[in-house]
Amino acid sequence: MSTRKGGFRLVLVIAVLGVLAAGTPAGATQFAGGKGLTIVQYPITLPPGALNVQLHTRAFAKSLPDFTLSNGTGALSFNFGFTKHLEIGFTQILYQDLNVSAIDQDHLEQIPDDTYLRVKLGNIPFTVGNAYFKFGVLNQLRYRTGVVDNIYLEPYVSDGIEWEIDLLLSYFSNPLYEENAPALHFNVGYLNHNDAGIGNSPFKAAQEFVYAAAYVFPTRLFDFYLENSGLLFTNHPKEWVYSRESSIWLTPGVRYKMFYGLNLLLGVDVLLWSEDDKTSPALPDVYPNYPDWRINGSISFSPSTSFFRQPTFSQAGDPKNLRKLLRDRKSLFEWVVDDQEGLEYIDIELEKIKAERKKAEQDLEKLKKELENQ
Repeated sequence: MSTRKGGFRLVLVIAVLGVLAAGTPAGATQFAGGKGLTIVQYPITLPPGALNVQLHTRAFAKSLPDFTLSNGTGALSFNFGFTKHLEIGFTQILYQDLNVSAIDQDHLEQIPDDTYLRVKLGNIPFTVGNAYFKFGVLNQLRYRTGVVDNIYLEPYVSDGIEWEIDLLLSYFSNPLYEENAPALHFNVGYLNHNDAGIGNSPFKAAQEFVYAAAYVFPTRLFDFYLENSGLLFTNHPKEWVYSRESSIWLTPGVRYKMFYGLNLLLGVDVLLWSEDDKTSPALPDVYPNYPDWRINGSISFSPSTSFFRQPTFSQAGDPKNLRKLLRDRKSLFEWVVDDQEGLEYIDIELEKIKAERKKAEQDLEKLKKELENQ
């Protein structure tokens, strides 16, 4: 009976989240790094002392009657696990096409572009019946370090310091192997562009609600995923802004786990819907509001640091790595004695080891039977 109740609660939670997602066409975090996909961010934080470095790229091209319209972006992110619940992140957009080559040959690109600072509070587990979830909160600030702030085909950014807050929720089908079993991830957030002007209320600024949801199916070497995301402006930017329309996107993608600490990600953003052109003066019909599609790619590298050692170039899926017991002994001891959660973590790791041992015994017994039948 309790299993049925747990299953019903899980279905109810997913249904509510689905309704929220469907009713909130919203946008997405860019080039975040750490634990996440092309757009969706996980509520999982990096272990204390762990470092993740990612090189991001995004590109689009379309042939028009007189020229080829293209757009490219390159960014570099750094994420560091500060405590077991806190992660800090920094992203610098290194290169940004300005998409005005047809009319202005002197201003083709912007090097560098804007800067992001991020703080993620996460790794907060809870259960609903037999369903296992994790919760987190992501705070983001975007600083205008580029000169141009109205870039065609790119998300709108203002001259001010923009603030975004996102709620992160993930359902894991296997609590013992969170990232090695199918999972569902949900992000819902609010973005204030801080462009109302001096002396005006920040609620008069351009604002949008954002959302993203994803399903991930992992294998030993590949993670296959499907994301849905978008943006809903509640206060639109100024009339002359290019990207002032709400939109919805679908992103299929795959992550190749080349090594334990090195993986490659490739996704394709497909535009499902956008509002009619709201820019004044209006763009010619041949010019889209947003790209019809965009290719996203990233290279993620997680090296060992002075505070956290990990087998960066070990084979992905190695059972020893799945145990995640390579934490520095002193840090591990301090973490275990710090509070009860550390002891619970050790209990989970012991369950993982028991499960691996049981599987090995089953495989051995199967092998014996096959040899006897020969």
